[in-house]
Amino acid sequence: MTLHPNEFPITIQAFDISDNKEFFVAEQIVNSQQEVETFSNRYAGKVIKAKALSSTEKSTTVTKTRKSTGSGLRVFLLILIILIILIAVGFYTGWIQRNTGISL
Repeated sequence: MTLHPNEFPITIQAFDISDNKEFFVAEQIVNSQQEVETFSNRYAGKVIKAKALSSTEKSTTVTKTRKSTGSGLRVFLLILIILIILIAVGFYTGWIQRNTGISL
């Protein structure tokens, strides 16, 4: 199913057909062609229908994407802080000086 960019956001629904009746399976509001393809792949073999959002749905639909940034930086800083604390404790107790011969 290919849609034009000016048609988004839309609601897509998946239905299962059995005994000439449609049974609702899933519904999702999508904002891009990639989301449509993901939904279609997830419900392969089902009947997929698309419909425009009503004015009520458009006003209540809030799409907020948050990009996760800095998680690798947080892990690196945590490890760095732990190493600095271990080195400070090692010098304070004299363990580093005894085992390596380093003195400050």
